[in-house]
Amino acid sequence: MAETPLSRVTAHYGLPPPNEHANEYRLDCVFKTECHDSDYGQLTVSQNEPAKRIYCHSCRVRGNLLTLIHGLETGQPPAGGKLRGSEFKAAVAKLHEVRGETPSGGGAPRGEKPPESPASTAGAAATIPAAPQNVALRRHEKEAARQLEDLYEDLIGDPGEMSPQAAGYFRARPWLTERVARAWNVGYLPRDGRSLFRGYIVYAHRNERGDVLSYSGRDPLFEDKVRKWERDGKPSGKKPNKHRYVSGYHRGLELYGQSVVRLEQDQIRESLAELGLIVVEGANDVIRLDTLDAAAVGLTSNRATDEQIAKIVRYARAAANGRIVLLPDCDEEGEDGFRDLLWTLNEAQLDVRLGWSRAMFDGQFDGRQPEDLSDDEWNEIVRPALLEKIQD
Repeated sequence: MAETPLSRVTAHYGLPPPNEHANEYRLDCVFKTECHDSDYGQLTVSQNEPAKRIYCHSCRVRGNLLTLIHGLETGQPPAGGKLRGSEFKAAVAKLHEVRGETPSGGGAPRGEKPPESPASTAGAAATIPAAPQNVALRRHEKEAARQLEDLYEDLIGDPGEMSPQAAGYFRARPWLTERVARAWNVGYLPRDGRSLFRGYIVYAHRNERGDVLSYSGRDPLFEDKVRKWERDGKPSGKKPNKHRYVSGYHRGLELYGQSVVRLEQDQIRESLAELGLIVVEGANDVIRLDTLDAAAVGLTSNRATDEQIAKIVRYARAAANGRIVLLPDCDEEGEDGFRDLLWTLNEAQLDVRLGWSRAMFDGQFDGRQPEDLSDDEWNEIVRPALLEKIQD
C-alpha cells in the first residue's frame, strides 16, 4: 500500500486524478449510495499516510487503501467492519492487479519449504517494497531537497516585514511572537525566497534527534482562494490547498514537537510529570501549549497513524508516568478522529484523559482549537480541571 500511489488506483477505476500537493483526496462514498445525499457524504483519503487511510463522513466506514479497493469493487463496506478472510485476499489480489503484478499461486505442500535459487531469491527481494521512512534533509537523495536543510534561516518572524496576509496570520496569534517563531523555526518566506515555499508561512519539522526532515508551508491566501472557489461554484479538482510539504515526506510517521532536546527541557519535563503528554492536531497547537509550559506533540492531522500511536505510547511510558491528555479541535471532525485514539490508547493500558470537548465546560470551547486558548482559560479552567482529574 505504501508503495502504491493513489493516482494509480484512481486511474484504474476511471476516477479524477488526485492533486499531488494535497494532503487529502475526496470522492463520493463508494460503500453506500445514500451517503451521496448527505452533506457529509464525501469519502476522504489521506494521501500522505503510508496506508492511505480512508473515512466516510456519513456512513463512518473507515480503513485503508485495501478497504477503498474493496468498496470500489463491490460497492459495499467490509462485512465485519474490517477486511478479513476472503474479502481481504480479494482486495490484496486486486491491489496486485492495479500495480501490474501477478501474485504467485501454488507452492510447496504444507510444512515443506520450496527450494530457492539465487535468481528467485533476488526476484522476491526486488518485489518486496521497503518500509517508508523519512531521512534528514541533509542526507536526502535529491540535491534540491538537501539545499532546503537550512531554509529556516531565511524565515521572517516580524509581521512588519511580511505580506499583509501573512502579517495578519501572525497578529491573530499574539503568542506567536518573533522570539517564539525563531525558537520553533517558523516564519514567513518572502516571495523572492528560494523553494516552492516562497510566499508561504513555513514550519520546520524535525525528527527525535532534532534533524530537519521537512518543511510545511501554509498558504496565507488560502481563505481568499477558498471564497473565490466557492463563488465559482466549487469546480471539481480546483479546491485550493492549505498546506504543502517537501516531496516524499511521510508525515504520518512523525509527531510535531517530538525532538528529544525539547522534551528534556525543564519546564516540559515538569509538565510531563504533572499532567502527562498532551496530544493535539496541529503545529500551532503544540507551539501555543509550549508557550504555556505544557508538553504537547501534534499529529498534523485529526487521525493518528499506527506509527504515531507507537511513539505516543513510548513517550508516555518513558517520560509521563503513562499519562496522556487528548486535546482535539472542538469540532465534529476533530472529536471523531480522536475518539478512535482514545480507545486505542486505553487498550494499551495507559492513563488517558480527554482534556476538553464541545460539550465539556458547558460548551465554552465549542468550535475552538488549542491554539485559541488564552492564558486565563488554560491556567484557570482547563489545567485545573486536568489536575483535579489526576488527583481523583
